[in-house]
Amino acid sequence: MPNDTYPHAHGAPAESAAAPADRGVVPLPELGVIAVSGADATSFLQSQLTNDVAHLTAADMQLNGYCTAKGRLLASFHQWRHGEEVMLRLPREILPAVMKRLSMFVLRAKVRLADASDAWSTTGLLGAADLARRAGIELPAAPWTGVVIGDARVDRVPDADGTDRFLLTAPAQSSLPAWCGELPRLPSSAWWRSEIEAAVPTVFGATQEKFVPQMINLEVLGGVSFRKGCYPGQEVVARSQYLGKLKRRMQRAHVDHDEVVLAGDVYHSGEQQPIGTIVMAAASPHGGTDLLVEAPIDRLQSGSLHLGSQTGPALALRGLPYELFDPTA
Repeated sequence: MPNDTYPHAHGAPAESAAAPADRGVVPLPELGVIAVSGADATSFLQSQLTNDVAHLTAADMQLNGYCTAKGRLLASFHQWRHGEEVMLRLPREILPAVMKRLSMFVLRAKVRLADASDAWSTTGLLGAADLARRAGIELPAAPWTGVVIGDARVDRVPDADGTDRFLLTAPAQSSLPAWCGELPRLPSSAWWRSEIEAAVPTVFGATQEKFVPQMINLEVLGGVSFRKGCYPGQEVVARSQYLGKLKRRMQRAHVDHDEVVLAGDVYHSGEQQPIGTIVMAAASPHGGTDLLVEAPIDRLQSGSLHLGSQTGPALALRGLPYELFDPTA
């Protein structure tokens, strides 16, 4: 496991923060891919993951989660179809353990799971839509949709402060499309900061089993289906949704402090015990660290939050870039 003090907090290699930028190419070697194949691949994943794999089309990239029996997230995925295979993208640091756990439940199903990380590369694209358009390529306009371009695919994810964001998945060692040539190369910290700006969480090793999906807004982002069949933790997730027990949420924040521990404790000014958790962290180009923080909803609305202790550096809450809503309503 990497050092979980920033700048390793997001699971990426240590780098200095990029200067403010709306455009750039961001290689993401810290992300790996599990390829799931076989006649029962879809039904197997349908029985294991939080989202509706049966309705995943070739044009979709789906946000998905994998929970323990207690409803706590072991992983979050980007998921898409590649021919007859279903591909799951997640941090390399947790991929072997997650794949091993999934394999335990294959039993007699006609399913094969393989680590395909060395066969595929993932690259983040920030502010690429206009360049692609000028090259005669229309990239997807809606988040979680993609387009296949040759041997690669480009999927749109939620924008960050007005900047369009895409993930390019291509065979390993392949060249970037020519229309990306005008984009500067940025360190991976730029991508993870954009994820924080978009308030789209990723589960890393330090945060495994810390959150029920709703605690980090996964259902609001489309990562949970409440109409599909059972999966590990489904009863806990459904009970939280339907019985009005959503007492905790994820929020964006900033702290004027550089040493931030992933899964570190967050304190409220009125309490001596920790009340929340650092979900993700990345250096801010303006100094300090931008965060995703999970905490009780009522603590987000009154008093002040602090990093590491009741008297630690104060967190400045920044609101969410999307509305919280009930997808079951």
